[in-house]
Amino acid sequence: MSAVTSKLNKISIGEGKDKKSIFTGTKITPTTNADGNKIYKVEIVQYDNANGDGGRVIGERLPNTPNIIKWNDNASDDIFLNPKAQNSIKSASKTQANSIEEQLVTNSAESRAYNQSNGSANKGNEADNSQDEARASKENAAAVNSLTGKATDALNAGAGKAAAGTRESGFGSYVFPRSLRQGTDGQDFLKFDMLKYEPRDFDDKSFSFKKRTDTNKRTIGTVILPIPGGIQDGQSVSFGDSKMTPLDMAKANIALSTVSEGFGAGIDAAGGAASNLAASFGDNKKALAAVIAGMAAGAGDMLTRTTGAVTNPNMELLFNGPDLRVFSFQFLLAPRSQDEAMEIMKILRFFKQGMAPIRTKSRLFLKSPHTFQLSYRNSKGQDHKFLNKFKECALQSFGVNYTPNGNYSTYEDGVMTAYQMTMTYKELNPIYNDDYGNSGSLPQEIGF
Repeated sequence: MSAVTSKLNKISIGEGKDKKSIFTGTKITPTTNADGNKIYKVEIVQYDNANGDGGRVIGERLPNTPNIIKWNDNASDDIFLNPKAQNSIKSASKTQANSIEEQLVTNSAESRAYNQSNGSANKGNEADNSQDEARASKENAAAVNSLTGKATDALNAGAGKAAAGTRESGFGSYVFPRSLRQGTDGQDFLKFDMLKYEPRDFDDKSFSFKKRTDTNKRTIGTVILPIPGGIQDGQSVSFGDSKMTPLDMAKANIALSTVSEGFGAGIDAAGGAASNLAASFGDNKKALAAVIAGMAAGAGDMLTRTTGAVTNPNMELLFNGPDLRVFSFQFLLAPRSQDEAMEIMKILRFFKQGMAPIRTKSRLFLKSPHTFQLSYRNSKGQDHKFLNKFKECALQSFGVNYTPNGNYSTYEDGVMTAYQMTMTYKELNPIYNDDYGNSGSLPQEIGF
């Protein structure tokens, strides 16, 4: 069964000169839970006018607490900041849900689930329900306000709406020099795709983080430049020295036995460790006594002080983790025409604004800047097989030298005769072995 949307209602919100009318409806979508029982998703839809134009979902009833509506970014401040308006919309939604119940419910079990999803679990005594809702509203006003509106978005998502003037799309596409050849007989180039930043959700099934959406679906602007000189890449991983003396091993074995098999096994392990240590020292009772005394007194160097010996550290170099790759580029941009000068202006603005952090409307939080996908392309516009690939990157630093030739020099209109652009990128994720793939023999490409 598909979703059903009620007829819209006209609702008055605000007071005095701020009073206005909005038009809302309720959209209900039947689905099934893990047990195979029918449940209902309830969404609030706002329209631009009484004709039902411009319908958009502005909120959804929370499944476990259906009397609470979680408002999204489509809801205006008139709703976000107005509990009275929220209550009016909520009340209208219940009436709208009742009007379409027959289209979605076929038996009593479905009816109970339907009423539960609309915050009417005890439907039948509307007066009691209204009184209960009123009491709950008064008693839990603070809790409701913390779970709805902007507070919910801010606390749970750490973001909310971006401040006015924020550019989150429409950065455009730019090429320098304008004569850069592209196509089948073109030249190799470096492509910078700006991406709308997307955080990674936690995957509780695999205890890891989910992959980000495909970069092609998040692209909001592009710059194409010639491949500069001095390009390079480097990978590194971190290793560190590790020591584990026989005493450390004995302690670890005791702890492991205790945790995995209980205290009895731990006691047995301790006894066995003591016997093995004693046997290892043989007749050298002085050394054994020094070790025991040092452990008791917290003086780890007692053995060395009394015998001149040390316990075998069993030193080994162990893997600590991967390092993130860093890439630096430098471009000299010298315009040869007014069109190229304007293109350079837009390119500089592209990177400067793209790497800037995003303030939220409330100014309480800062959102992550946009990110970038870099790619070397050959003369046919394909990925360059003989140069490295990139993972999604953050633009860490960006600098402009307005006098790269050592002197202040401009054209008649004030445009500098040359600009030197320096930028440093850092990949968001490390390189793993499986990123290169394992299909047959090694391919004839460098990969990452």
